[in-house]
Amino acid sequence: MSKIKNIVFSIVLLVLLFTANLALADSPITNWLQDPATPLAKNVRNTFWFTMAMISPFLLMAEGLLLFSIFKFKNKPGRKPATFHENLKLEIIWTILPALTLIIIAIPAYGTLKKMEVPPKSDLVIEVIGHQFFWEYRYPKYDLVLVDKPLVVPEDKVVTLNLTSVDVIHSWFVPAFGVKQDATPGRISHAWFLAEEDGTYKGQCAELCGELHAKMYITVKVVDLEEFEEWLAKQKAQKAPKLQSTTQ
Repeated sequence: MSKIKNIVFSIVLLVLLFTANLALADSPITNWLQDPATPLAKNVRNTFWFTMAMISPFLLMAEGLLLFSIFKFKNKPGRKPATFHENLKLEIIWTILPALTLIIIAIPAYGTLKKMEVPPKSDLVIEVIGHQFFWEYRYPKYDLVLVDKPLVVPEDKVVTLNLTSVDVIHSWFVPAFGVKQDATPGRISHAWFLAEEDGTYKGQCAELCGELHAKMYITVKVVDLEEFEEWLAKQKAQKAPKLQSTTQ
């Protein structure tokens, strides 16, 4: 019995150490589960917790039966093995219940996927182009291009992204926005978000794209509309060519 206790204690200790390592890790990625910043991300989180609530009883029941069987029916000298083979009613029940659970889970999941694919009317359209190993952002409405710089967007505005790539497949992933969309060479894919709070949100390329894939970070700065307009004016001023004086 002491050997079993040591094994259980070791497993629990390893799980705690792994969890602590994740919690203390200096990750640049904002978390969709703890701090969703868009209606889409909140919808994703709600769907996640609903799914977990639906499947947890099956997990707990299966693991509980496994542990019960291990300790209740462990081998002992002189014990005769069980002779039963099947139970048709039980097999029908444990087939129908999970199937119904999956159907119930599919309803909100389908609604969430539909919202992701059908954006509302856009306030701002941005072209996102993946390169090895940086992102290029184009604002067609303002004739502005950003290369390997943070994406700046206004708060409470619907932002539509048109994504593509010039080399290999990349994936634009900002968890706090609930957005993960591939950027594929020769194709244009679409995504959208509406950031409800200003701040800086982090993400990363989520498609293995080469040796520096792990360093292909994403930074999105969400600002209020006034600050966004000031930022645009500053970018245009920097872009405008300087006129040389013609007077001597």
